[in-house]
Amino acid sequence: MYNGIAKIEEVIDYIELNLTNELDYNMLAAKMNLSVYEFRRIFSFVVGCPLSEYIRKRKLSLAATELMTCDKVDISQISEKYGYSNQSSFTRAFCEQHGISPSECNHSKSEINLFTRPKFSVAISGRENVPFKIIKEDIFFIKGFSGISLKTDTCCCENVWNSFYESGADKNISSEKLYVAYFNHDSDVLCCIGEKSDEGCQISRSFWACFKMDTVDDDVVNETYNKILLELLPSANLKKNNEVPTVEVYPFDMSEDGFEWEIRIPIEQGNDLCQE
Repeated sequence: MYNGIAKIEEVIDYIELNLTNELDYNMLAAKMNLSVYEFRRIFSFVVGCPLSEYIRKRKLSLAATELMTCDKVDISQISEKYGYSNQSSFTRAFCEQHGISPSECNHSKSEINLFTRPKFSVAISGRENVPFKIIKEDIFFIKGFSGISLKTDTCCCENVWNSFYESGADKNISSEKLYVAYFNHDSDVLCCIGEKSDEGCQISRSFWACFKMDTVDDDVVNETYNKILLELLPSANLKKNNEVPTVEVYPFDMSEDGFEWEIRIPIEQGNDLCQE
């Protein structure tokens, strides 16, 4: 777990040094050897807020301190510096976080709401019996519905799930299981929802570490991804296969509380003694 903490601290250091630049989520995820989807989930659990929200609040915090320490400042330049396309959108976001306008912040001694960067401590954990299985699957495809979850989305792929049902794509599913794959798409996530088929989104041949879940509570799922990727796989001496997307498998009927579903993490083949 310490190694995982060290990696996320490295990522946060990088974010802090580049808050006035365009941040590439794919590159941030790669620093932790994760997909963008996995990275967004783990970041949300470890830091306590979604990645896009953290970046936005840190930018507005630093913008406020600049305004408070400058006698004369061009607010439009500050808004541009922190990535806002126009001053009005910057003012709106600034007021939402700090309760005052940028001009009030610059000309008064009003208080602001400083959003601080996180600090981490190492706690001893582990010594658990964690049930999981490893399966091997050849190439398969997911046919159904695809959509993009933008990096600015608070809840990754929630909009794609909503569109899947609103579009009626679920009516075309004949299987009892829904397969969902999460592909990197620049800094965003391409989410494919559907059934196994002979066409659609291709999932490459791989071994999979499979973990059962009985809740879709986002906080619990984020925590589980954190535990799987930063604790359980290293404990099992397993390495994630970054050439293959993470897959989740759900029952088609999710109307009952506590239904069981599965997180499937692609893993690399064990060692040189393994034979095809």
